[in-house]
Amino acid sequence: MNNGAKAMKSLVRGLVLAAGMVVAAGAYARSDVRDGNAMVQPVKSDRYSIDGSTMGKAELFGYISDLKDREELTGIVLKKGGSDEQRKSIGSIARTLQLKAFEQVDGELKPIDQPAAAPAPPPIENKPEAAPAAEATPAPPAH
Repeated sequence: MNNGAKAMKSLVRGLVLAAGMVVAAGAYARSDVRDGNAMVQPVKSDRYSIDGSTMGKAELFGYISDLKDREELTGIVLKKGGSDEQRKSIGSIARTLQLKAFEQVDGELKPIDQPAAAPAPPPIENKPEAAPAAEATPAPPAH
């Protein structure tokens, strides 16, 4: 990855976290945290509602990350009615933030399977070869 791509990736991550923090600041006083778990309501079109705000997956990640720091979160609960994609998203966010993930089913908390961590990239096999060492041959005399 070149430096431009790395810079763009860092910029996007920063913007996502900043957006989450802005949402968090607006909802600070009315937190949906119960017994160390962030209570997330599924909404249509792969959106989520928490603390009176509706957001997409990226914003939810930033918001939950901020809540983890402020509220000592230990888990995320997807309230009943979520889609398979929403369960995957909650599991992914929880794994990334090192939290537990649950779905609320009939008043009970059922663990959500968290996706496995991405495998490590394979080693680089085509390493550039070292330049040949300069030989100590004297240069021809100049005329």
